[in-house]
Amino acid sequence: MATTIKICGIRDEGLARVAHNLGADFLGLVLTASRRQITLEQAKAIIDAVPEGQFVAVGRDVDEPLFEEMLALNVKAVQLHGRVPTRWIARAHGVGKWAIATMLEVQADIVLLDGVVPGSGVARTWEKPEFTRPIWIAGGLSVDNVRAVVRRLRPDGVDVSSGVEKEGRKDPELIRRFIQEVQYGDNASA
Repeated sequence: MATTIKICGIRDEGLARVAHNLGADFLGLVLTASRRQITLEQAKAIIDAVPEGQFVAVGRDVDEPLFEEMLALNVKAVQLHGRVPTRWIARAHGVGKWAIATMLEVQADIVLLDGVVPGSGVARTWEKPEFTRPIWIAGGLSVDNVRAVVRRLRPDGVDVSSGVEKEGRKDPELIRRFIQEVQYGDNASA
C-alpha cells in the first residue's frame, strides 16, 4: 500500500498546484503563528485555486473562534497541536472533517507523530507504535532520510515541511524528490 504524503506549510496557489500535480496527497495550510502562517483569506484562495486538492487546516494552541473558522473551510481535515478546543475531534467529525491528532487519540482519524517543535526540521526518533488508527510520521524528514523511514517503519503517511525547503521557501524540485523517495521506500522489500 502506498504511503500517504502531506506537504505542509503551503503558502500560495502556485505551490499548491505544483505539489498536488507532483503527487502530494494532502496539502497543509498553517493558520497560526509560524513563519509559514497564512491568513484565512489566503487559505480560501488557495483552496479555491486547486479544488481537486485535499487540504488540511493546521493550527497550534487554537482558540474557539479560529477553530470555528477552520471548520468552515473547505478542507478534508483539521490538524491541531498543543492546546485544543473542547471535544474538537467530535466537532470536526460533526461537520464531515477528519481529525488529525498529535497524540494517540482513539477517536482521531489519523495520528501524526511530529517533532518537539513542529515545522522546525529537527529530526526525532522515528517510531510507529501499535495503534488502532493510521499513523503519520513527521519531524525532520527530508529527501535524505524519508526512504529509510518508510522502508523501516511502513507508516500510513509522512508529513514534511522544512525538509522540502531551500532558503526558507518550498522548492518544487525537493518536493518532487521527496515524493519519489517515498515511492522508492514503498517499493523496497522490507
